[in-house]
Amino acid sequence: MRSSLGVPRSAAQSLATAACGVLLAGCAYALVNGHSLNQPKVDKVEQELQVIRQLSFLRPVPLVVKDRDQAEEQMESDLMRDYTDNQLRADGAAGALVGLYPAGIDLKAESLKLLRNQVAGFYDPHSKEMVLVAGGTNLGLFTDAAEFVAQHDVGGEMVLAHELTHALQDQHFALDKKLDRVKNNDDRALALKSVAEGDATLAGYAYVTGRMDASVVDGLLAYLPDIAKELTKQAPDTPEGLSIPLIFQYSDGVRFVVEAYRRGGWQAVDALYANPPLSTHQVIHSEDYFVHPKPPVSVTIHGYERTMSSWSKVDDDTYGELLLRTILQRNLGKDPPEVALAGRWAGDQMVILQSGRQISVIWLLVFAESGSAAKFAAVYTTALDKLLGNTRHEVDYRDREVLVAIGAAAQVMETLEPSIWSETRIESDRSELPRSSGLAAGQ
Repeated sequence: MRSSLGVPRSAAQSLATAACGVLLAGCAYALVNGHSLNQPKVDKVEQELQVIRQLSFLRPVPLVVKDRDQAEEQMESDLMRDYTDNQLRADGAAGALVGLYPAGIDLKAESLKLLRNQVAGFYDPHSKEMVLVAGGTNLGLFTDAAEFVAQHDVGGEMVLAHELTHALQDQHFALDKKLDRVKNNDDRALALKSVAEGDATLAGYAYVTGRMDASVVDGLLAYLPDIAKELTKQAPDTPEGLSIPLIFQYSDGVRFVVEAYRRGGWQAVDALYANPPLSTHQVIHSEDYFVHPKPPVSVTIHGYERTMSSWSKVDDDTYGELLLRTILQRNLGKDPPEVALAGRWAGDQMVILQSGRQISVIWLLVFAESGSAAKFAAVYTTALDKLLGNTRHEVDYRDREVLVAIGAAAQVMETLEPSIWSETRIESDRSELPRSSGLAAGQ
């Protein structure tokens, strides 16, 4: 599955690459007057950010001012760089079938709507330029806290510092190329993007407070709970399958990057790009990265091709723990104990098949132990019965593995199941363990 920054493909992930500042959209009037830049202010941010972040720009970052229509056109172009309209339609339909999205979702329209509502500036990794949007007036998530500490209006400066940190990441760590290499695994891409957004948020907040120390870190962490409230206020009708992955990049991403910083300062944060977390599970359960590294298993579904030969594979994806948790919460409620089954996720792959306008899904999940797989199979069967009604669906499990088929694939499950069990590859690549994760706290 392709992912420029990816929804289930998670469109919320591609959203963040199209406009990395979507949650930190702030008022840029101090930096932009009409279509003119306040160059002395821009120069000040660039110079001081390099000191705070302990990285220097390797080359200039062009800053351009665009009106909202121009910015929206560029964001749509970035979104469609890695997607076709048919892929977005198929991904939206598949996400609705498994319970991630509401039925009938227009994934492209919802993604662009979320961007239009909030963006005030972004770094474009393709053009290598920083775009500031004339007339951006939305206040950012951490602006109130930062302004209290800094004792002056910092909205536009925070956006610029945040987005210029993305430029530093791109120049020093080839972030865009790293994201391209994981474009067929949305869970891994979301984990890497969480590092990038956590880093940029921490650096941007430290810039506007004028220092980087323990009190700055503690202050930022104290405001993380406001992220969900702010997004809900700014875009109250955003589907959870889009909003939750987007929030995750900033909230859980900050927590993860802060843990690295506390273990070894900015050098430890830099090391995350060489050996990034391999799943949202490692970001959520950071001990499985820093203390006893636990990579996800790799799942490659085979065995359906002969039986489903008249269907075309339009996409495949790895949902990961975060999206699995979102599915359970959407369909079971926020607090049922069964939601905790998402934390026992060990790997998955989903194959999305298409014939004309019809969509069928084959999804194989691996859990940490057989008991969790059995419980999930029972819980998810009940959820799909309620969600899908007469749409054919089948759920079965074997040891730690759960096989889900929806639509036409479910109608031939009896034929498909033996070949999928025997031909699917499930393996753990120990060579991808993070080598730099063993820093002790306080080092």
